[in-house]
Amino acid sequence: MKPNRVPSVLSKVLVMLLLAGLPALAAADEGDQQALDQCIAAWGKSSPFRKGTRADGVIATGVKVFGIGQSSSGDDPVTRQPRLVLVRPAVNVMGRSTIRLANPHGWYCFRSNVTVMGKLEIDAQCYAHLANARESGTAVGAADESNKGVAVFGALRVKRFGCDKGR
Repeated sequence: MKPNRVPSVLSKVLVMLLLAGLPALAAADEGDQQALDQCIAAWGKSSPFRKGTRADGVIATGVKVFGIGQSSSGDDPVTRQPRLVLVRPAVNVMGRSTIRLANPHGWYCFRSNVTVMGKLEIDAQCYAHLANARESGTAVGAADESNKGVAVFGALRVKRFGCDKGR
């Protein structure tokens, strides 16, 4: 009888991905300003913020493994003025997570997102601005339509809502 190698390979992939994502989680408090400055630079002249601007809000890290855990959450009020929001790393392994960004005047800066054999969906208000602190995303056997994270045999997607055709 031959041993089943699928769980062995799967467990190795999961361990590698989690180890790759752990430095980002461990350094969540360190480098926030650097991440914000990278996002502000990515937005360029259209950004109402200058380098050195601190975040007005933070959406906390979410970790889900096999569907158990918490999605990212945080204070995300709708404002009339531009609001700079740091979105800390989200990790999703073999589950489904959603990050909802409701402020049309929100400027959301993602430190990073990681999904393995699962689905990470970013539901963003149509007029919200999104940027990634990293220059690009990585997809391995996966769909990363957002270019805002790491996807391994999974999907990382951005869906927009509240788009008025008359605006």
